[in-house]
Amino acid sequence: MKIRCPRCGTENVVDQKAAAYYYNHRIHSYFNDLSGTILDLGCGGGFLSRYLMDNKRIKVIYGLDQDEACNDQLTDMTVLSKFQFLHSDIAQLSKVFAEQTLDFLVSRDVFMFIEDTDRYFDDVTNLVTSGIRQMGWFISQNERMKNQLTPEQIVEEYRKRGWNVYLEPLEWYKSGYFIRADRQ
Repeated sequence: MKIRCPRCGTENVVDQKAAAYYYNHRIHSYFNDLSGTILDLGCGGGFLSRYLMDNKRIKVIYGLDQDEACNDQLTDMTVLSKFQFLHSDIAQLSKVFAEQTLDFLVSRDVFMFIEDTDRYFDDVTNLVTSGIRQMGWFISQNERMKNQLTPEQIVEEYRKRGWNVYLEPLEWYKSGYFIRADRQ
């Protein structure tokens, strides 16, 4: 695999293991400023949750996913008191959590699969007290996507609900973006 340095343009050949380490490290670096109670929305096999387990400022991580098979992939984590898997749909967030009980919500490659985006924005605004860290991709007219909100439109929806929002395009993450939303 070839990776081009964004600063100097030098092209480097790296093996798959080195490339995975590089990209995982870049992704994880966006989720370092968290503390308290965390919701890993659409946790899948626990990519973000596994990384966050070592953060001493985090008290508990809830990994929520609609795919019950994820629980099988997370058995090594569910025995730890810091992590709990919740089999639920995103549309049920307000039934799973009481208002203002989550400090942070994190997600990666999840938002494009949310069908009722208005409900999502309202729910997370009622549930999350400190911030949202959302990484994803947007490809216009992709048939897998359940909504067509662009990253800019997502930012606007958070702002309408009182969040301070920062959007960063991720050139190294195919069609990627990162949204940091914090309470005002």
